[in-house]
Amino acid sequence: MMTNSAVITKDIDTALADSFSTAYLSAASFELHQDYRISFNQFFFFKKGKGKIEIDGAGYTLCANSLILLAKNQVYSFQANQGLEGYSLCFGDCFWEKTPVSANNCKATLFNDAPAHQSLQLQKEDAADLSRLFNDILVEFESAVYTNKGDVLAAFLKILMIKVANLHTLLAKITDQNDHKIYQHFIDLLAKHYQVSHDVSFFAEKLNISSRKLTALCRTHGGKGAKEIIQLQLVVEAKRFLQFSSSSIKEIAALLNFSNPYQFSHFFKKNTSFPPEKYRKQVTGFGM
Repeated sequence: MMTNSAVITKDIDTALADSFSTAYLSAASFELHQDYRISFNQFFFFKKGKGKIEIDGAGYTLCANSLILLAKNQVYSFQANQGLEGYSLCFGDCFWEKTPVSANNCKATLFNDAPAHQSLQLQKEDAADLSRLFNDILVEFESAVYTNKGDVLAAFLKILMIKVANLHTLLAKITDQNDHKIYQHFIDLLAKHYQVSHDVSFFAEKLNISSRKLTALCRTHGGKGAKEIIQLQLVVEAKRFLQFSSSSIKEIAALLNFSNPYQFSHFFKKNTSFPPEKYRKQVTGFGM
């Protein structure tokens, strides 16, 4: 089982047999300008302090009652920390399998399109309710081991997921909205097939809709066109390869299904203003 000390660990990608952990973290836990990549899903709920967090290049302000959601494989770093304190809760897919099927919609809604739900500033009453729940989960997690303890923690996680989804006012809005379900399906397909094709038509065909319809759905529910969303996914994945792997530019280009390294380099520079070699050197201190 994941220990409390593993809640914040650089580049965690170890397969966990029972991937669940929660802890209350002091300000010293939130190191500045340190990039983290996690192989599980995570909540941060801040009780005190102020600060800033950057997630896949986007910045968010933190203060008391801020809730941050991080999806598996996202990269984040704390950019400012003025006495931050709060709860961290992590869970992997193998632990999520313990939760009832009825909670899957909440998890998919929140984590399959994480950037849309990355940060939430809670009202006082909602924050107090969520704080009690995080504390109850922590108390249960730290209690002595007993039969079916994992099932109890999974039940708590289900409650937490439903409450967070409701706070985002998503469940009621998406239940009968077929268009939003199609958009969610597109996000799922993109996460699985971004290395197969970069074309909007490829995904539209799989969804059995036109490319124009898919672009319109993306603008309505994601705030960006389908092509832009695909490109953002490629940029995020390219940054991860450059920062966390030793693969050459040629190898990364092939992994991301670019015709050649030149095409990949041109794409990356156009979308980040940096050639891939310069970006790698900037974030790692090493050139290649």
